[in-house]
Amino acid sequence: MDVFICPRDWAHSTSRFVPTHMVSLQNPNVSSSDLEGLRPVWISEENHYLDLFFDVDLPASPHAPPREKIAALIDWLAPRCGPDSGNRFLIHCDAGLGRSTAVGYIAWAIHLGPGNEAVAFDWMVKSALQRRLVPNSVIIAHADDVLGRRGALMKPLTEWNRRVPWRRTSR
Repeated sequence: MDVFICPRDWAHSTSRFVPTHMVSLQNPNVSSSDLEGLRPVWISEENHYLDLFFDVDLPASPHAPPREKIAALIDWLAPRCGPDSGNRFLIHCDAGLGRSTAVGYIAWAIHLGPGNEAVAFDWMVKSALQRRLVPNSVIIAHADDVLGRRGALMKPLTEWNRRVPWRRTSR
């Protein structure tokens, strides 16, 4: 399996990375005309996952990513990210920093299996075009619950947020 995490502007610039699958995460208020060109012609419709939710990192906010959306995304990812997967995922949101990095981390965590969350987090970091990553903790918390990881997915993110000076919050 391979993953490339990038901003929306890079989603079609794949001369070096030709994906087999694509995850597009956009804001709910995006216009339908903005959604029309998201999927490149070489990605089949069934290999493209599109969802609309905000990159809000406050669990109590009414705009935070809902658990049911993350559960549906995991249902789509799980059979495509198994340990023997040779799929190549391009995962993007607007900036390639919050939603997409969280989902990239989830994809690697599914691929590597329980007990390998720190490795999955490291692979997510290496998969990202950007370097000042701020994975969405609400998305990771929902995934931790859905996948039954009992806090193991949150641990590398918490350590990351303590190490980097550009984190969203002081958690």
